Amino acid sequence: MTPSFTTASRLLGRVVANEALSSSMIRLDLDLEAPTGFLPGQFCMVNLEGGSRMPLSRPLSILRTEGSRLSLLYKVVGHGTRLLSEAPVGAAVRVLSPLGRSFPERDDDRPRLLLAGGVGLPPLWSWFERYGRKGDLACFGGRDRDDVPWGLIPPGWRVSLDSAEGGAGPAGMFVGNVVTLAESLLPDDAPAHHVLACGPVPLLRAAAVMAAQRGWNCEVSVEERMGCGYGVCRGCVVPRPAAAGWWTACQDGPILAADDVDWERFGLPADEALAAYSDGPSCSAPAPEASA
Repeated sequence: MTPSFTTASRLLGRVVANEALSSSMIRLDLDLEAPTGFLPGQFCMVNLEGGSRMPLSRPLSILRTEGSRLSLLYKVVGHGTRLLSEAPVGAAVRVLSPLGRSFPERDDDRPRLLLAGGVGLPPLWSWFERYGRKGDLACFGGRDRDDVPWGLIPPGWRVSLDSAEGGAGPAGMFVGNVVTLAESLLPDDAPAHHVLACGPVPLLRAAAVMAAQRGWNCEVSVEERMGCGYGVCRGCVVPRPAAAGWWTACQDGPILAADDVDWERFGLPADEALAAYSDGPSCSAPAPEASA
């Protein structure tokens, strides 16, 4: 039986490695004071200790755990993650983990279609490591060859590139987005797949549309920017369909059924999302997002 990690722990860790795996992606390995676990799709809140401590912790998807070792994958997108990227081996790091809802474990014989973009790789990498089977189709999309963390891409995964530029990786890669790659590999009469997606909002939206057109189930990881990680600050809201209110990505997600997201408004600033209702929303406006 798959264990369920529902109670988060606050743990002190030390940096074991903090190394670039591609032109944009960095792997952070921490040695924690106690063993921890997680389910694929869960995340943790990370902060530095001492004078480098950030006002708000940063949410990072969990790549792997092994005993007290915690592995994360991230990219520099703002001041906080830049500080994190500069943390040397031995630096003290505070972690609140694990948090959020996970991707569902495999409970039937349908093949899975995994769609990962950029730093959306960890949840699907860990899901595939735990539950993957022959017949699943796993696809990863990067900006160019240098953007792909080739050492992390499992054998058999298919890779798409936004641009054919870059020096690393094999020649002749598929150029286009990762959903287009998947559609090119799946004939119209392909058996029903269960779609799992994680990455930028356009990727999630395209995955939801593709799944709906084929009548397939789809779960997405809505990794919005978070301030607290447990639903208090309301900085990571996701609009529900039909003026039904808002999800919080940290507490209700980050894994949501694609049908439970209003894709017309998801990804818009809060004021624009609210204004998208012609007769006004049925809920109050969310708080502003925290910066990365």
